[in-house]
Amino acid sequence: MTEAPPKPETVSERAAHPNPEVESQLVKLDAASILTQQQRYQESLSLLQSLQLSLLPKKYHWQALEVAATNSLALENGWQALRLIQHFSQELTNLNRQQQYLLFGYRADAFLLTGFYSNALKNRHNQAATALNKQQQEVTYKTLWETMQQISTESLVTLQKQEKQTLLGGWIDLALVKRTVIDHPELFVTRLNQWHTTWPRHPAQTFMPKEMQLLVKLSKEQVQHLGVFLPETGPLADAAEVLRDALIARQLASLKNGYPTPRLTFFNTQGNSIDKLYSQAIEAGVEVVIGPLAKANVSLIENRSSLPLPTLALNYGNNLNFRNKSLYQFGLSAENEAEQVALKAWQSGFRRALVLTPENSWGTRVKDSFVLAWEKLGGEVTHSRQYGGSLTLDKSLRELLEVQLSQQRHQRLTRLLGQRPHFAPRPREDSDFLFLHATTATARQIKPALSFLMAANLPVLATSSVYTGNSNPSQDKDMNGIAFCDIPWYLQADNLLEKTIRATWPENISRYGRLYAMGADAYLLAQRMPLLNALPESQIDGATGRLSHTDRRILRKLQWAQFNNGRVEPLAANAFEKQEQLVDQLTRD
Repeated sequence: MTEAPPKPETVSERAAHPNPEVESQLVKLDAASILTQQQRYQESLSLLQSLQLSLLPKKYHWQALEVAATNSLALENGWQALRLIQHFSQELTNLNRQQQYLLFGYRADAFLLTGFYSNALKNRHNQAATALNKQQQEVTYKTLWETMQQISTESLVTLQKQEKQTLLGGWIDLALVKRTVIDHPELFVTRLNQWHTTWPRHPAQTFMPKEMQLLVKLSKEQVQHLGVFLPETGPLADAAEVLRDALIARQLASLKNGYPTPRLTFFNTQGNSIDKLYSQAIEAGVEVVIGPLAKANVSLIENRSSLPLPTLALNYGNNLNFRNKSLYQFGLSAENEAEQVALKAWQSGFRRALVLTPENSWGTRVKDSFVLAWEKLGGEVTHSRQYGGSLTLDKSLRELLEVQLSQQRHQRLTRLLGQRPHFAPRPREDSDFLFLHATTATARQIKPALSFLMAANLPVLATSSVYTGNSNPSQDKDMNGIAFCDIPWYLQADNLLEKTIRATWPENISRYGRLYAMGADAYLLAQRMPLLNALPESQIDGATGRLSHTDRRILRKLQWAQFNNGRVEPLAANAFEKQEQLVDQLTRD
């Protein structure tokens, strides 16, 4: 992120302005600056937004811009940062080099938050070009590199094709070389050497990211034998069979393409103790274990101080702070998705949420996860309802939108007047969006119901549960406008492994499609555990999302899509942002 701005001049350090109206604006700016220093960002922004720019002397516009950008970025509101930067820079001219440096940094951070990656990288690169000294330049190039790590490989490849600035293109090339170590580590050293030959005078030759030499070593130390702990019978047998098929399919795809491929050996967890399974795996020469799948077994091993072999569990245990450094945990967590919806809504500028989930343990867990993440960001839940049991979907929506209050007001008015005036029920207007967690069948009823209740314009953001993974425009047109997060396999049409699995097990895809993707990712993650150990900030582009970890629990950053004419399309970066003119102006480079 951009360096913090210098401490601004306060009211006690300046003479009072003779014009009381101007002095009032300066006092507001002073107060906003103090609130920012106290990390009371939202209060500071409220003051800044009440400033009358025409009464604020031009020499204070930069201070207002600094404070506004700092507040907005601290609150992770990229759109607000862009708007306020644009607002307070209207009459700024002849910026000194330090101000140019900071301004490029603010814009880079804001564009990254809003998903305009190309503009984020260009502004960060320009920031390095305006650095005042080598130390500042080094810090900025490090931030540029960190920014690239947050961008998917697919997006980086697109940017590589578009980029016209030679030196920035070199950084993008180097970032793609680093990604080689994920899928094809055997090619990493060769491609890194090619980069050095192609870019002999590039700044990265001086400011080479420190992890590159470590990656050279890791690329030469590959896992040769994977052991898989899965049940062959019992309640988890069907899920285990899907995971087994996905692992084998991923292995066969690597063999077909001529890449080095570790062996797979399967061990039946049904009727065998965990200790016995590890003994069998060690005897077979296994280097890394995938599994177990049952939550009870994961909870059992997470509480041990260590394990006989490095292990990638295929579920999450109950201990959020387990200390077993031999263990990573990986699964398809709807709670993780709810947290991503909260972040997306917050970064889109929403602050007040309605929440609708099913009345069961699945719905309650997701609701609680969303509410916790939303309130932690600073958002407000204006109302929450669960449907099912005694509450039908229609009744839940009516109560959620408080339509009954409008109807009660109409009834009171009818009694007072002695006649029935024209009436159309009005939903509440104090909420920015609806968070939805529902099955596809239920989700198809939401938008028509909102339209009937005169809330058609209420944005709806949902978890992946609303989409089956199969295109069905004739039925999904009822979900037009719903935005949701989901796995890359379902939102990218050109993945050969996904097509192979879909063709091989067509009857299972609707029910188990995401589980097949999880199995494919488990095969990759198990081989990259040394990388995650050495570079904990590493991210891996997988079938189930952009994979990273916090405290050895694998997290999935999903992609965003929206229903349009019944078809799933990528969600536009400014889908919920109404300042189209601002976007056009700020992205015109």
